[in-house]
Amino acid sequence: MQFDNSSRRALDPIETASIDELRDLQLIRMQWSIAHAYNNVPAYKKLCDEKGVHPYELKSLDDLKNFPFTTKAYLRDAYPFDSFAVPMN
Repeated sequence: MQFDNSSRRALDPIETASIDELRDLQLIRMQWSIAHAYNNVPAYKKLCDEKGVHPYELKSLDDLKNFPFTTKAYLRDAYPFDSFAVPMN
């Protein structure tokens, strides 16, 4: 276990991770986020379908450039109900 010398608290493993470990974690989390949005947000699924991309195509962080990002126009058009990823309750 490593300690932060300024406060003598134990560091979480992610705080001492290598750049490769960080990128691996980022990719795993982005894969989950993109898949979750695609499967649960009708407006985002439509954006992906229009762009011809599917969540399984996200194999590296560089692949993010192929996916649509939300814009003001997207948020305006999807407001309010087409942008929910979870039930309102």
